[in-house]
Order: sequence, then structure tokens, then C-alpha cells
Amino acid sequence: MITFTEQDDFDVSFFPEGGNLPEGVFSKVAFKALTKTGFPETISGTIIDDTGAEITAIDTRHAGMDVFAYLPESGKKYYLKCENANGLEKQFELPQPDPRAYSLMASAQNEKIVIGVQKSVHAPDIPSYLLAHCRGDVLYFEEWDHQQEFVSFMEEEFPAGVIQFILFDGQMNPLSERLMFSKNDASAQIDFHTDKEVYEKRDKVVTTLSFPDSLPFGEGWGGASISIAITDDKDIAVDESTTILSSLLLSSELKGYIENPAYYLQDSVAMDLLMMTHGWRRYNIPEVIKGNPEHPQIPFQIAQEISGQVKPQSLRRPIPGSEIFIMMNGEGGGVGITSTDAKGSFIVQDLLFPDSTTFYIWALNSNGRDNVQLNVDHELFPKLVYAPQSLSLGGVCNSAVLSSIPDVDAFMEKAEQRAKFEEDIWSIQLEEVRISAPRITKVESRNQFWANASSDNTITRETIEQSKLPYFHNYLLAFVGGIRVQEDPYGGIDIFIRGNESPAHVFIDGIERPYTKYYPSVSEIESIDVFKGPSAVVFGFGSANGVISITTKRGSNSGVQIDKSNHVVYTPLGYQKPVAFYSPKYETLEAKQSKIPDYRTTIFWKPDVVISEDGEVSFQFYTSDFSTTYSVVIEGITADGRMVRQVEKINVR
Repeated sequence: MITFTEQDDFDVSFFPEGGNLPEGVFSKVAFKALTKTGFPETISGTIIDDTGAEITAIDTRHAGMDVFAYLPESGKKYYLKCENANGLEKQFELPQPDPRAYSLMASAQNEKIVIGVQKSVHAPDIPSYLLAHCRGDVLYFEEWDHQQEFVSFMEEEFPAGVIQFILFDGQMNPLSERLMFSKNDASAQIDFHTDKEVYEKRDKVVTTLSFPDSLPFGEGWGGASISIAITDDKDIAVDESTTILSSLLLSSELKGYIENPAYYLQDSVAMDLLMMTHGWRRYNIPEVIKGNPEHPQIPFQIAQEISGQVKPQSLRRPIPGSEIFIMMNGEGGGVGITSTDAKGSFIVQDLLFPDSTTFYIWALNSNGRDNVQLNVDHELFPKLVYAPQSLSLGGVCNSAVLSSIPDVDAFMEKAEQRAKFEEDIWSIQLEEVRISAPRITKVESRNQFWANASSDNTITRETIEQSKLPYFHNYLLAFVGGIRVQEDPYGGIDIFIRGNESPAHVFIDGIERPYTKYYPSVSEIESIDVFKGPSAVVFGFGSANGVISITTKRGSNSGVQIDKSNHVVYTPLGYQKPVAFYSPKYETLEAKQSKIPDYRTTIFWKPDVVISEDGEVSFQFYTSDFSTTYSVVIEGITADGRMVRQVEKINVR
């Protein structure tokens, strides 16, 4: 007896052509079988009625899909009795026919797309309209003549891609829809030239991309953006399963995971199965026809933003008019100020910053106090719908990975050499080294108040210990320009920063001391930070006279200021900085004779080749140390929307 596990289970979904199953009419029904994990399943079986009589046999053609036709009779039920490759038998009930259904049927014949309308035998004739569109562009819209059997369109009249046909009633309510794929060529060819037919090892390759002679300049080629990837055929097989053509024309227009989408561009029967099973409603056509188009609730992102709320520490009501200070640390850093609205919320828009940028955000209530709770909204991202299974297990290539490599031995040799000479650095096994010196105790770095990162001047503990000055204010006078100290009769001091008539504000360990005239002794101070001008704005409007921020030894290790609820250290995702692809140059005899091996797998990569107004572009690179062939994958899009997808070859002996 065969025992089946949960992993052997599978499911079958049925898709009547046009979305509806008319009663008493010979109709087509597509189906798709999937495993428990969502991958296509191979099945075979028979369509039977409720008496057990066999109607027709079925068998999956591609990726768990196929289509069958039968005549559903009134009052009968129909089933699919089938089994998968593991021998698990299951039975599924087919959809019930609709006695009032209208349904579109379609076929491709002699470079034509033929569309017909069929209805249940007892359904009345009603006014109806046929619409054809592609990516929102209306291609056809006419009232359907019930006296005609079908209407045909020359495929060359349609743009390449998914064409959606929709049948409406007189009130513009959709009755049926059917997708067809137009094979009309949407691609364009580009001329690829190299300065030699065959190259030597470490040889210079000069490559030129240009317009074909048959296409005059100015007909869409100007401003074409092209991506170039050159790889060694002994290491990497060119990915033909997903290309720019399959991505833009097919995958982006359909719902659900499509395995090997480029395959369907070569198999018209499998393509039609895909159209029938992966149906979609990308546009709300009925509302568009009625003049009520939908608009996205969230506009497309042109910049980034930071938002949040400010509340009292003990109450839930919002705090309107709270001051928000934002300091950006890193490239292009700066300081900004905003305030909360009536609901206690704030938003800072039109931000552009690279990844790993840190923001210091600080909130005060309308009276300038810090007894508030600051909450920053974290970024939200769509949930992962489908994650392809990894071909590697535990970081080690399995047999599936190795079998996809054209020359496994050469690949493994290169991998070993790259481990030794990665980035031109030799990897040498050193002999054992014994260290006899005493361990050096690491001194903890000061965990200073976060705002000190943007100070104009910093006096460190090292400077304090080296100078050995007696009083706190002596260091300000000695190491910070523009400082004036005024003593009072009781021994206290006020510190003035040049250009200000009022004393500077003082912070000790991140806490404001507005009436402090007595400061910690020199032995207790870890560092002193001075804010003279605009940088002091991070401390609030009341700090226009400058700020003296003192971090004590105790405060530098306590971290109390990090726990304050009125400020947040926030590091959101930013844009990725462009990284140049490294490609060695062998311009001199010394470089060509270098003993460091060149075992590159990816020889050259440039994703932003732009064809200029003169109609061509050139680039150059150097070959590696292997006699092989290179695949040059050229993909891109022209200014008028035509796609480029070519694979060229370069020989190295």
C-alpha cells in the first residue's frame, strides 16, 4: 500500500473561457494543477458526469495547464477524476453552467485574432458592446451584432502584448472578458561591432553599438537606454527564461507567479493557456467607460518623507504646535524644523538621502519642554507573495546548480583562484605568531548626547588631560574662538559666544540646565561641544545665542540621554549610490605580464549605456586569462518604447 504525505497533495483550478460557462453550449475550460507549495503539477485523468460516464480525457500540456471542451447539460454535474505523478488520485467538481451566461471565445488563425460571442441556449439577446484595449489604450469599441458569428482583427493592427477583450451590456456592466496575446513584433535590432574577430588573453576589446542602416536616426533611437552584460560562457549560461520582452509584455500584465515566462513567447498554444488561466482585471473598465476612472490612493513616490506623532508622556491626547527638530547626519547633512498639526502629527517631505543616513529627531512641546513622547512612523513594505526556491543549500552548491554550469571543472578552478586573489590581494597562510605583550584594555568611547555629532567645536578628554588647565572655562578660551567669559560676584560665570548679548544655553549630559553658572570640575568632564551658529537650532529656538554641551564621565557611560522619550535616532532606507563595476586594464607590458591571474566570470557590466544624438556609442574592456567565448547580452528600450534584446558573441583564443 502506498502512503502519501502532505507534500504529495495537489489542487486543480478551472477557468471557463470568457469567465462564464454557458449552459447547453459546447465550451472550452482551461485548468491549472498546482502542488501544495504552489509549483505546477503534472496530472492526467478523465472528465466524467454524475453517472460516471466518461466525457473526455485530459493531460497537462505545460506548467500544470491544459484545456478541454465539452457540452454541459442542464441538471448534470461534472467532475475531473485524475492523479498526479506520484500516483495520488483525487476528484474535483467542475463549475456549474449558468443558464443566462454570455461568454467570449477567441482563437488565433492565419495571423488574425477571431472573437466570437456565445450564450446559454435560454439566454435572451440583449444589447451588448465589445471593447478591446491594450495597457489602457482603446483599440476597438463597437456594439455587438448578434446576427454575426464572430469578428476578426489582423494581428498587425494590435500592439505587442496582452490584449483584453471585454463584452458589456447596455448599462456598461461587464459580461465576459478574454485575454489574447499579440505577437506583433515590439523589438528593435541594434548593430553590434567589435574591432577584431578574435582576441587574445588580456586583449583590449573596443565595441560599438549603432543604429541599423534600415532605421534612420530620429525614429525613436535617440536617447535609447541600453544595458550591457558580458559573461564567460564556460561559467555562466545566458538566462533566457526572463528577458526584457517577457517582463514588460507578459509578466507585468498578469497575476500570479509565471515560471519561465520567456518560454511562452515561443509557444503560442502554451501562451493561450496562460491567457486563459492567469486572467486579470488591471483596469476597472466599467467605471472608465462611465467616466469614473480610479486614481491611486497613494501617489507614486518621487522623494522620501519622515512622519510621526507627538503625545504627552502620561496622556493619550495629541500635542498640537509641538516643535520638531530634525538633523541629518551624513552626506548632505543639515538641520530642519517643523511643527505638529492639530492632531499632533508631523511630516517632512521631499527628502533625498543615500542609504545608511541617520536622522536625529527631537520634539518639544509648545512651551519648549521635553516631557513629551515622540513616535516616528516606520516604513511599510509589501509582504512577500512568492519567493523562488534557492538552488543552494547551506551556502553549498547542489547538483542542480552545478548542472546548470556549462564547464564545471573550469568554474571550480576559477572559484579557487578567486578565493586566493580576490581584489588583487594575495591570500597567504602565515605561520603561528605568539603575542607575549600584556593585553591593552580598550577604553570605552563616549556615548555622547546625540546632538553633539553636529557641534562646531569639540574639546576631547585627550585635550583636557594634555593641557591640564585648572578650570572649565579655560578650555573654551584656549581652544574655541569667539568666546567671552563673564564672572559674577559669587564666583559663577556666564559664557557668551561672539555676536550674542545673552549667555549661551548649557546642556550637561543631554539635559538642559538653563540657570547653571556652576560647572563640573575638570576631572569630571569627558568632552565639551560648542554650537555657535545655525547648528544650535537643533536645540530649539531658544538656543539662538549658542549652546555649550558638556558630557561628564558618568554621563558618557550612563546612556540616560538615550532613554529620553522626546527624541529618536532613525535610520530609514535611502537610495543606493551608484557603484562602478571594476574592470582591470592591461595597457602596459608590465600589466599584461602580471602574475596575478584574471579569472573573472563577469567580464564587463554597464547598465546605463545611453545612445547619444550622433547615433552610436562605444565602450571598451579587457579579456581575462581564459580561451573561451563571451556572451554579450544587450537589453534596453528606445525613446518610442521599442525593446532591444540581443545576445552577441566574442571569441577569445
